[in-house]
Amino acid sequence: MKKIVIFLCFFIGLNADVINNKNLNILRSLDIRENFLTYKPLQEKYKEYLYRKKHYFLNILENGFEILPVIKEEILSSHIPKELVSVAMAESYFTLNAKSHKRATGLWQFMPKTAKRFGLRIDDYVDERKDPVKSTEAAIEYLKYLHNFFGKWYLAVMAYNAGEARVVEGVVRAKVDKLCKIIGKRCKKDPKIKHYRKIIREYQQRGRLAFGKLYKVYKELSHIDVSLTELLRFQKGLKRQYIPKETREYILKIISLSFLLNNDEFIKYSNSYILNSGSTPVFNKVTVPPGTSLYYVAKFLNIDYRNLRNHNMHLKYSFTPPYKYYIYIPYQKLAYFKMKFKGKGKYLYVYKVKKGDTLSKIARKFGIKIKMIKDYNKIGKYLSINQKLIIPLNKRYIKYKVKPGDTLSKIARKFGISYKKIIKVNELKGHLIRIGQILKIPQKL
Repeated sequence: MKKIVIFLCFFIGLNADVINNKNLNILRSLDIRENFLTYKPLQEKYKEYLYRKKHYFLNILENGFEILPVIKEEILSSHIPKELVSVAMAESYFTLNAKSHKRATGLWQFMPKTAKRFGLRIDDYVDERKDPVKSTEAAIEYLKYLHNFFGKWYLAVMAYNAGEARVVEGVVRAKVDKLCKIIGKRCKKDPKIKHYRKIIREYQQRGRLAFGKLYKVYKELSHIDVSLTELLRFQKGLKRQYIPKETREYILKIISLSFLLNNDEFIKYSNSYILNSGSTPVFNKVTVPPGTSLYYVAKFLNIDYRNLRNHNMHLKYSFTPPYKYYIYIPYQKLAYFKMKFKGKGKYLYVYKVKKGDTLSKIARKFGIKIKMIKDYNKIGKYLSINQKLIIPLNKRYIKYKVKPGDTLSKIARKFGISYKKIIKVNELKGHLIRIGQILKIPQKL
């Protein structure tokens, strides 16, 4: 320990912005050796963030100021390292609807299979990877699982990016190489080393089919310790490194962001309420009946619809599913909602089936999927004339094709609205309409 402190002190004059007690504590919390502060790629990455990209990250924090307190509260209450907030920042830059080319989605960039494994619902109506609270809870459980698997937080973070199996392979290869150095000249002929390398090759060729054997080697070599520096070491002439390039960059990014969020200079330039904000929620969860419209809720609470929609990105449509579910509403509106909201006035349309109607025709008319009509009405594929269907509307308007004999007044009465609204929405200059003309009909809440 003394040697490490003396070694680090030697660099303090040149690297005071990197080597300090705050950053040392961050490394300790992630189970990383203190001398990793002298790792040149880390120093370069951190200095790049602190000096060249400082304002870029300030903007990210500004955009995510409502989400950051939610993440911090969940992480602190779960007793995992607070530095893991940097994982969310690195994954999505606090963007709820972030998507990757690999189908990862949301604040924590969950793949569908992993999301469902940790309790997130994904169906035709919702994608809870975009729910800041639920996805954070799931991410914490996943990170805890990975920590329990590897025993070190930095390995858990790398596995979050690359997957458990890929990190296990990298660790095993590094340990076998280290063991080979310990053995010395006998390494090439050592039967155990040959056996280990054969299992590694099998895994590389067959993937998860051979993972069981690789994992046994991982457990068998638990007494061999490899550091993060050793895992990140570039091996000349090898296409497949211990850890993939993306993951090597990823762990450096997580550490550098953690340094940045604890840097006095960065905190000074940021709005203090962003990094030091309390846990008072901006939005609260409330349960609503099936098919509740966000348009209706926005009007009921007298708030901006777009703001409400942005806080309910987990809903795939502007209405809730055909089962009891929840939405987030502004905290200051919670008492009024609980006292006054009766679950009525949902943004639904009752449609009477006409001769020649089919489910696909009706679905096209209202711009929704056939499955939605079936789900909300609990019906099969057959319809009967005059049958009433509940249509969950995804838009404020439906399209209406003017028929012979139609007038604005007649159309308005049919939909239960004022003809003046039709004129305004369609920017008509007068009462004149023509057969075949498509009109937008504003839906009555």
